[in-house]
Amino acid sequence: MGDLTTDIERCLGDCACDEATADRARSCCEEGRVRETKRVLLEERSRLVDEMHASQRGIDTIDHLLARVATEMQVRRRERP
Repeated sequence: MGDLTTDIERCLGDCACDEATADRARSCCEEGRVRETKRVLLEERSRLVDEMHASQRGIDTIDHLLARVATEMQVRRRERP
């Protein structure tokens, strides 16, 4: 599983995986524990999806506030003499 181990290391490095998780995935793969390797990768994927959803909520909130600010600016322009 040499090439797979290298690919797993590269992948987890690219997604900013913590060192302990990367080590766990690497050792599972090297020892041929395929199910455990898959479990580690799925856990990391879940973490990334959670981060993505949190980021999306932040973006949605900022978009909502930007729309409110734009509306407020239009109201103030209309109120000027």
